[in-house]
Amino acid sequence: MRNVVVVDGFRTPLCKEGTDFRETDADVLGAWVVREMITRCHRWNLPLETIDCVIGSNVATPTHAVNPTRVAAVTGGLPMTIPADTVAGKNCGSGVTALYYASLRIRSGDVDTALVIGMEAMSRIPIAYHYKAADLLMRYGKARSFGERIAAARSLIPALLNLKKYPPRIGLVLGLTDPMCDLIMGLTAENIAKDPALGITREDQDAFSVRSHKNAAQAWKDGIFADEVVPMYVPERSNYVGKDNGIRDDAGPETFSHVKPVFDRRHGSVTPANSSQITDAAAAMLLMEESKAQALGLPILGYVKDYADFGFDPSCMGLAPVGAIAKVLAKTRMTLKDFALWEINEAFASVVLGISRILDSSSLMKHKFGGYGLTERLGEIPPNDLNPHGGAIALGHPVGVSGLRLAMTSLFELKRRNAERAMISACVGGGQGVAMILERR
Repeated sequence: MRNVVVVDGFRTPLCKEGTDFRETDADVLGAWVVREMITRCHRWNLPLETIDCVIGSNVATPTHAVNPTRVAAVTGGLPMTIPADTVAGKNCGSGVTALYYASLRIRSGDVDTALVIGMEAMSRIPIAYHYKAADLLMRYGKARSFGERIAAARSLIPALLNLKKYPPRIGLVLGLTDPMCDLIMGLTAENIAKDPALGITREDQDAFSVRSHKNAAQAWKDGIFADEVVPMYVPERSNYVGKDNGIRDDAGPETFSHVKPVFDRRHGSVTPANSSQITDAAAAMLLMEESKAQALGLPILGYVKDYADFGFDPSCMGLAPVGAIAKVLAKTRMTLKDFALWEINEAFASVVLGISRILDSSSLMKHKFGGYGLTERLGEIPPNDLNPHGGAIALGHPVGVSGLRLAMTSLFELKRRNAERAMISACVGGGQGVAMILERR
């Protein structure tokens, strides 16, 4: 199997839902990063035809672009002869999975070069009408005569105004609700937070959230994100966006303590402040077979190595990365001590806290994963090596982009530390987890 290198990677700023990118569709965000990658290819004197395929990650598929990767690739300026596919079904793990699929095609010899992009416009997820109201809208639209329109309107207007009988369905809420356990993702996080075996308190979650914001704010202050973030011009607003806009510079012990639980208002501890932010963004990474990159004199940011995914109880989906991490460690015969850096997606504070505690406890591992054949403690993740520059709680979680962000943040940090190996991982709605090993030699 051939080695797969990352030539380069970058992302847009991560912008909270309803803010800077609120008027921009996912395929347009994707086209932005495609154009930026084309600019870099010209700088390297790399013909665009060198790119054999584009693999994208997008979860909230735009209704006007069912293969947004193809739309982004062509409208972004790549030749129409380059094929493109979109990974969507892995939800929050789609970005990691897209990287894996691209690396598989290169390893197998099917292609030599693959552009991987992620794009998510969560601000643009539509609201769906109740099906009966939708039927009346269709009837009104099909009316031929003035009389037919009046008759249709008499039925349609009361239906649209009667929100209790025909409530509109918010697409974002539908997408974040698991049909297998009928729980919105925040309630699956509550299941973890309320588990007495894990012992996660509200104070633990808020402290973790403060840490995420402080680390992210410090990273921007120190210029750390300058390597991976490309300012983007927003034509709809006639301005440039250059920085992640959800970070709380004032985060401290008292900042989040008064925020009320939102998923279980009476007995819960998961709040908007200790949950990831709903976010819009895009990202791109160029992957290539190692010897080809060397022959072309291209930079090598790092290597995409091994990957594993894991199926788990959907009602506690946030713990599934434990299984994925254990699986990839067993596959490679490595231990936690082999990794200088960990990036675990901060879907919720309770998720990362729960994962860390299980990995470091034989009793918890046996209790939670014994039925999957996992009974031994894997070890402690050093706090300074876990999400050292913040995570989705401070930066945001544009679901189709987060996997690429985890990967490029890890590779740039390995370069800064002159370290060798990182593990990235994410929980996946529906009861799955993904994990991937990245290296820098």
